[in-house]
Amino acid sequence: MKTKATLLSLLFLSVALLSSSTTFAQDEKESYSMVEITFMLPKIGMEKNFENSVKEHNAKYHKDGPFRASLDYILTGKEAGWYVWIMGPCTFSNLDNRPEDDAHRAHWDKNVSPTVAKYGRTEYWRYNEKISVPGDVVPKYETIWFLDIESGQYNKFTEFMKKVKEANEKRGDIFYRVFNNQFSDNDGRDVAIVWPFKNWAELDDENSEIRETYEEINGPGSWERALDDWRSFTNSVISQHWKIGVN
Repeated sequence: MKTKATLLSLLFLSVALLSSSTTFAQDEKESYSMVEITFMLPKIGMEKNFENSVKEHNAKYHKDGPFRASLDYILTGKEAGWYVWIMGPCTFSNLDNRPEDDAHRAHWDKNVSPTVAKYGRTEYWRYNEKISVPGDVVPKYETIWFLDIESGQYNKFTEFMKKVKEANEKRGDIFYRVFNNQFSDNDGRDVAIVWPFKNWAELDDENSEIRETYEEINGPGSWERALDDWRSFTNSVISQHWKIGVN
C-alpha cells in the first residue's frame, strides 16, 4: 500500500458525501453498517487513567456484536489530544437495544466520568460501500478527511468519485473507506474518508500518482477536468491523523 501526505495525493483517495440522511437511506436501504462516535477530552494528567477506565468499561459492556467499542486518539489538527470512543458496526435499529441499564450507567459514571474534562460531539457515520476501496490491511494509524460538499452537488460528486474508485481499483495499491454523516450540522463534516497506514514512513511515499491510470480510462486531459470539478463541489477539507485502538 502506498500513501502520501500532500493535499493532491490525498485527493487521489477521495470519496463521496451524502449531505442528506434521507437520500442516503434511499441509496443503501437494503443493508448497511454504521458507527457511533463520541469525542472525549480527559483531564490533564489523567490520560492513562481515562484509557484504562474506558478499556475496563468496554470489556464489561461493549465486548462484541453491534455494541462493540474501541478508543482512538487524535494525533494532529485542532482536536489533537482528544479521544474518540467508537461503537459498532451497528444500525439504527440496534440502538433501540443498546446497553442502558442502571449498572451500565453507574459503571461509566463511577469509573470513566471522573477522568473526563469535556465531552464533545456525538456523530453517526454510515459506511458507503459503493465508493470505498477496502483492502486487507491491519493498520496502526488512519488518515481521515472530513469534507464539506457544496449543497446540491452530491450526484456530480458521486459520479466523479466512482471514476476515482475505478482508477484506484485498477492500480490496486490504494485502499480507503468512506462514511457519510447521518445528521448534518452544517459544520463541514458531511463525509469522512478513512485510509490506513502502518507507520509514519508511508507518508514519505511520493509515488502515488493516479493521473496516468485515470486518463487511460477516461481519456487525455480528463484528470485536470476532474480536479476542476473537485474544486467546484468541495468547499473545505479537514485533515486529521488518528492512532487506532489505544486501549
